[in-house]
Amino acid sequence: MIICCGEALIDMIPSHLDNGETAFIPKIGGAVLNTSICLGRLGANVAFLGSVSNDLFGEMIIEELQKSKVNTSLCVNTSFNTTLAFAKIANGTTTYSFFDENSSNKNISLKDVVLDDKEVNTLYVGGISLMSEPNGSEIESFVNKQSSSKVVFFDPNIRPNFIENRSIFIQRFENILSQSDIIKISDEDFEWLYPDTSFEELHKKWLDLGLSIIVLTKGSEGAIIKTKKYEVFAKAQKVEVIDTIGAGDIFNGALLFSLSKNNSFSKKGLVNIDEKSLEESLIFANKVAGISVGRIGANPPFYKELNS
Repeated sequence: MIICCGEALIDMIPSHLDNGETAFIPKIGGAVLNTSICLGRLGANVAFLGSVSNDLFGEMIIEELQKSKVNTSLCVNTSFNTTLAFAKIANGTTTYSFFDENSSNKNISLKDVVLDDKEVNTLYVGGISLMSEPNGSEIESFVNKQSSSKVVFFDPNIRPNFIENRSIFIQRFENILSQSDIIKISDEDFEWLYPDTSFEELHKKWLDLGLSIIVLTKGSEGAIIKTKKYEVFAKAQKVEVIDTIGAGDIFNGALLFSLSKNNSFSKKGLVNIDEKSLEESLIFANKVAGISVGRIGANPPFYKELNS
């Protein structure tokens, strides 16, 4: 089973009314939630681990998780309000204004969570859940406890306006990185983290730290996978972009789904994954993300839609 640990929230998507005014439509979202839904719709054995409000928006989140075949038994019900992310979409690019004070996401508690090592083999983390307190420290401690026995997939998915202390966040990033097996990072995230260092220079150090797979995404240009043995590139799908909400999260879910089907997918085995499997996984992830950006909001396809 894959555990996706992090935030669940509501994206408020702008829609233009006939009278010229703008209304906002609530859609379920959050980087980690989006990835869990993508995995569930593709057919993975996946559970979402996070704090979900008992308000109206929290009910929407649970309903969508269950419709998408995501296990909700690890969801922690809380009376804190759901985080809202108001989206602004311009030229296919999305920016957000978050309303997160005293929210369900900030008040996640993982101290009493026990995972069965025989059942759970993968932990996925990232997103805004790592960027504020006390939830950031809570999830970081959880990764520290789980990483020795599980494949860790990490996507920092940085939102600079959400980070209160840059140096503390970078320390957290590097701590989780040192325990991860797979990292997906966008070129924009890398530039924010290391403005004076090239990816070519730093990725070798990351591999020496113990990472098995490094994925760098470059938007419409495509994505690159680097391992100690191989370098694989795949172009992005040419599609009509409606919006990019959740595109990276859905890419992650599809990539993880494809990689997890490989016989070498394990804590120790990932270093031996073959070049063909890496390329096929990258192409598959681009395909699934390409479908999503042609839709409004983070809306990954079900597996049956891929060949329809």
